[in-house]
Amino acid sequence: MAKRLILLSNDDGYDSPGIRILKDGLKDLGRVVISAPLREMSASSHSITLRREIKVEEVEPDVFAVSGTPADSVLIAIYGILERMPDIIISGINDGHNLGEDVFYSGTVAAAREGAMYGVPSLAASLVLNQDPHRHYESAVYFVRKIALVMMEEKMQGELMNLNVPNSPLDEIKGLKITRLSTRRYKDPVMKLRENLYVIGGEPLWNREKGTDLEAVLEGYASLTPLLKDITDYEKIGFLERIKERIS
Repeated sequence: MAKRLILLSNDDGYDSPGIRILKDGLKDLGRVVISAPLREMSASSHSITLRREIKVEEVEPDVFAVSGTPADSVLIAIYGILERMPDIIISGINDGHNLGEDVFYSGTVAAAREGAMYGVPSLAASLVLNQDPHRHYESAVYFVRKIALVMMEEKMQGELMNLNVPNSPLDEIKGLKITRLSTRRYKDPVMKLRENLYVIGGEPLWNREKGTDLEAVLEGYASLTPLLKDITDYEKIGFLERIKERIS
């Protein structure tokens, strides 16, 4: 039986604590290769670098620093670094949550989505920070291992999963919930500093609803949300068909 090939990426950089701890925590499951940005690329979403050179350096065996985005890192690994398709792609462990609409902004989720687009089962993993200054990456590794093994054993193809784990000791986490995405908007998302100078930020206003990823982590559970690559609104197709003469 061929040795499993596990590809890791992220948006925090190839040498971030989360990805290094994850690599060490998965090494008994197969060959683990890191292909991740040279520097932090948080909130880079699913951007890719077109018509510009991207430098890739193998900084140590099976650890590649890419002068591009998270999506670049995965695509280059699949078609430029690895000898074959990986058995799974895991993006993380992100230093901070990726809940709700964050999945559209997140470079962590984008790296996993890039793999899923090419038929590789992919998992984005994030640590939901709190008042505890210590990072309990080991708790996230525990859930990543269990989920990754199931995804590989079930021979999934192109599935995309989003995992958020509370930043707590493992024995304080109540378990895992299968969830849907929560929703939120920002209060005062744009602040004007002075003429022609703005800052985007603001206070997130979350909707805490039953069955969501937000509710799960607030209650002390890890949250696993299956995501679709196809974002077509199928319910609206019928409506648009009925009115297409008015918009054609």
